[in-house]
Amino acid sequence: MTQAKDQLIRLLGQVDKAIGYEQARDLLDHPDVDVRCALAGREDLEPEILFYLAQDPETRVRRAVAVNPAAPLKANKKLAKDAEDEVRADLAGRLGRLLPDLNDDEKDKAYRTTHQALTLLARDQLPRVRSIVSETLKLVPTAPRDLILMLANDGDATVAAPVLQFSPVLSDEDLSEIIASSPLSASLTAISKREGVGYAVSDAIFHTGDTSAVSALLSNNSAQIREETLDAIIAAAPSQSAWHKPLVRRTELSADAALRIAGFVADHLIEELANRADFSPETTARLKDVVHSKLKKDQSNEPMLAPDFDSETLDPDAVALAHQQVATLAEDDLLEPEHVMKALDDGNISFALVAIAKLGGIEPAAIRAAVNARSAKCLQAISWKGGFSAQDAVHIQMALGRVPPDEIITPRPDGAYNATESEMTWQLELFTEEANAG
Repeated sequence: MTQAKDQLIRLLGQVDKAIGYEQARDLLDHPDVDVRCALAGREDLEPEILFYLAQDPETRVRRAVAVNPAAPLKANKKLAKDAEDEVRADLAGRLGRLLPDLNDDEKDKAYRTTHQALTLLARDQLPRVRSIVSETLKLVPTAPRDLILMLANDGDATVAAPVLQFSPVLSDEDLSEIIASSPLSASLTAISKREGVGYAVSDAIFHTGDTSAVSALLSNNSAQIREETLDAIIAAAPSQSAWHKPLVRRTELSADAALRIAGFVADHLIEELANRADFSPETTARLKDVVHSKLKKDQSNEPMLAPDFDSETLDPDAVALAHQQVATLAEDDLLEPEHVMKALDDGNISFALVAIAKLGGIEPAAIRAAVNARSAKCLQAISWKGGFSAQDAVHIQMALGRVPPDEIITPRPDGAYNATESEMTWQLELFTEEANAG
């Protein structure tokens, strides 16, 4: 009997030699783990044998079943709940590769069972297991929609990012909903890198205020960005150095956009703009004039204007005009937050300051103090007092306050302001007192 078993064990490594049911059964409880592992790796065994091995006390044996293409559906469901991380991870990789070859008919038993096992793995407590599912399904056009959405909304960016960047299953509506739920910065960046990002998604990315995601969006020349959105990005860009290079290299820049960008980027980037072949000769000449002008200033050691401002750098005539415009709109009850947002997009800081003060009944000096201090908390409070949305407050922090990226206050997941009314009222009082004292 021992000699017969030894001969059978030698057959395990010979894949061209079939092993019968009775022979395999005699090896199921063999004391040598290597023997059981070799048996578990065979693809010509009866399903019952592989299912039995899927419950083997040795992890190595169960892992061999997990990667075996011949493993029965019943074993897959069993292994998806295995106590060992390695087993579940191995299974996740195989099932993800298996799914595209299955009929996606919900009545098909193989599809349903594989779907159920993958769903268990997509809910696994270990991010590594979930990320394997995401990686294997990210390019599959027939992947189950519910499974892709589950992965896309995962709280771990290593899990969500692959499907967010690549999955063809996700629609623009899906992506907009995911963005609105305030995902992690890495998840937003993954969406920004998708091929052919649509206008609505680009708008939503920008309005999150996430500077890394906006940088990735600008670098993605397949992303569609509305002219109005690009104008708003340019208005907020002077203090966001990470945006400068992708802005300069953005395709289909208008002449006006290029000249605005040239006003704040480094000399070598202006030269890169001027050397682009897609601008008219007139635009190219104007860009080169900007380069020469900046070089002359550098050579004469004249200081360049900082991207922020104070009461001295605002044009008094522009401020006076802004007061007239705001007063006229207010008298006709037409002054709205949208006028401020448009002014910020156009770079009309004087109008934005005066209009915000009027809408919120706030002293202009307090607003200037908050802007000069780059106070995200006070600018949020000013936005709230003026009737702006919490998302508008993000844009005000960026475009008006030039608040550093890591200090920008974003809305809560439900879109509400990320502070209590008493906290924001205190901020307003603090800066009003400071402005009056000055």
